[in-house]
Order: sequence, then C-alpha cells, then structure tokens
Amino acid sequence: MTEQTPATTQAPEQEQCTMQATDNKHFKATEAAVSGETETELETEIEQLRATYLARRSKLENVAGRLAKLRKTLGALQHQTNATKDAWRQDFVKGFGEQSKAVRDQLKQKGQLASEAEQTQEMIELLEPQQEWLKMQTHLARQPLEGAIGRMAEISSRKRLMKCLKNMSNSEEMVALSAELPRLFKRIHEGTYNDYAHMARLGIDVSSQPGSSIDPLMDNASRRWTSEEIERRQHAALGKLLMDVMPKAKPVPTPEVLQMPSLLACEANEREYPSPIGFNRRLKELEAQMEYVPSLDDLDSAQA
Repeated sequence: MTEQTPATTQAPEQEQCTMQATDNKHFKATEAAVSGETETELETEIEQLRATYLARRSKLENVAGRLAKLRKTLGALQHQTNATKDAWRQDFVKGFGEQSKAVRDQLKQKGQLASEAEQTQEMIELLEPQQEWLKMQTHLARQPLEGAIGRMAEISSRKRLMKCLKNMSNSEEMVALSAELPRLFKRIHEGTYNDYAHMARLGIDVSSQPGSSIDPLMDNASRRWTSEEIERRQHAALGKLLMDVMPKAKPVPTPEVLQMPSLLACEANEREYPSPIGFNRRLKELEAQMEYVPSLDDLDSAQA
C-alpha cells in the first residue's frame, strides 16, 4: 500500500458523498411520504385547487374568445372602411363634385364604420391587459394543483410499492433468493477490494489481489469509502437481477384525481414566465393598466 496524501483521500471521498446522495434519494421516502399528509387530505386539497384553477381557466377562455371576436370584427370593419372610401371617391369625381345620394350614403357609412372601428379598438385595448392578467392568475392557480397532484402520486405509488414488497417478502421464492445473496454479495465485497481502478484512486496498489485482507492497512476515510462503494455495488447488482426478470406490465390508468387538465392554447406555458421577479413586475404593470382589478375572492367566486 502506498502512502496516502490528504488530497488523495479527500477527492474520492467528496465524489463518493455526492454519489451516495444521488443513489439514496431513490430509496428513501420522498418528502411527500414523510410530510404527514394523508391521501384523504390531499384528495380534498386537490379538489379545492382544481375547482379554483378550472374557474379561472374558464374565465380566461371566455375572455380570450371575446377578444378574438373583437379582433376579427375590427379587421372586417377596417376592410369595409377602405372599400367604402374607394367607392365614394370614385362616385364623387365621376360626378365632377356632385354630392349625389350615393356619395352621401357612402360618406355616412364611412363615418359609422370608423366610429364602430374606434369603439371596437377601445374595447380591445381594455380587454387585452385583463386577458393577460387572467392568464397569469390561471398560471398561479395551476402550479399548486400540479404540486399537490405530484405529492399525491408519490404517496400513492410508494404505498403500492411497499405493499408489493411486503407481499413478496413473505413468499418462498423471496426466502430462496435471500439465501443465495450472501455468496453474490461476498464476491462483490472481495471484488471491490481487488478493483485496481477503485483502489488506485485511494493510492493503494492491489495488483497482488489481496482482497479484504488489506482492510486493516487502510485509513478510516478509505475504509468508509470502500464500504459504501461495496454496498452501492451490491444494491446495483441486486437491482439488475430483479430488472432482468421483471415482467413488462401494462401501464396502469391514471386515477381521475391524479389527472392534470391539459393546457389550453390561451394559457401560459412554463417558459412564458421564467422569472418570479419578472412575473410579479408584469402583474403590477397590468393592474396599473386595468380599469377594474377584481380581488382573488371575487375572481374565484364570480361567474365568468
């Protein structure tokens, strides 16, 4: 065994800590599973959050539809205005300045169209900030719903997983598998000690294949790192064995309570508001433009 320097020991130890943190996160109970929330409590929360989200989404959809109609109307009015302008000018010059009834009617129609277009444009300008404000409020309502559904899915999945493992542990096949594991684990144990690449990172030469007999010659940090690596390899080997014989199961239908409504075209996507600071700033800008800013209670309780 070569003499170790602090740098030789520190680098692999830090790397292994990172590796262990990555591995263990899959085996430990998730935050949702240890938070104390029950499926019943989450189901109630999801129902409330879903109702709020769907109410806001419905208002947003209605406003987006009305705004689209107004824009379409404005486009038609502008087209009619241009057509009328060309018509009265032609009649006027062809009559050498005579203000015929046709000319007067066309001028009157032009004025009416211009007035309607102006009013429609004003309505669009009033509705545009309201639509984006509703889009943002709908986005805010969707996020906690997604979070609650995610926590519910984690708790339900872990519950089913642990039930399956418990049932398997009581089977004769699991007992037989358990009896065979010590031989496999011992081979991995000795193989790790004889792993030249692993031990070289600790500054240890194992070209003589000494196995675990070198353990007493290792310092505490190297011994701990090697022990953790052995355990990681043993778990990985067991997982690989199980995955190789695991039957392919058909996808389980997602329960209705865990189904997330699909995004509508008028809703904000995840990339539209990447910055919380920018989101709040934009929300304030819109509220400054709006002539009426409903409270969230009014928003969630009033009819669309």
